[in-house]
Amino acid sequence: MKLLELEVDKKNYIKILCVCIILVSTMLAVYYVSLLSYRTFKLEDETVIADIGEQGMSVHIDSMNYQNGKGEIVGWAYKEGEKIKTINCSYVLKNIENEDMYILRTRHEENLNVPEEYQVSGIHTRFIAKKMPKGRYDVYVIYKNNNNNIFAKTGIYIDI
Repeated sequence: MKLLELEVDKKNYIKILCVCIILVSTMLAVYYVSLLSYRTFKLEDETVIADIGEQGMSVHIDSMNYQNGKGEIVGWAYKEGEKIKTINCSYVLKNIENEDMYILRTRHEENLNVPEEYQVSGIHTRFIAKKMPKGRYDVYVIYKNNNNNIFAKTGIYIDI
């Protein structure tokens, strides 16, 4: 059998194929674990801090689950009267005791629980928090859609 104009016997071909499969699997595993990670977060100077309902923000958590170091948050965020042109939102967990903050990787998805013009406002995250300090955390949304920079409180907390 010829592979890239080289003479390769069946035994070596199987070894090469196995190594390639292992490498690709390892790369995919590292990629997916990185999607579940979090990092520390600091507010930028120009960030607007919005309590519930302020700055025209409509923020909601549809569901939240945390067990055995793994969590999931599903919800949405939009600014009333503003059409969403660019999507850039994430969940932030803020420790109630020491105010340390952690930003979670999110993906955006359609959400049918909101008016039609805001259905692209869905935010979904899955995360692993086994190394995150234990405590109670307020859940916030950092809303950067359409070049906004709003740190919006959801009114929901999670115990890690």
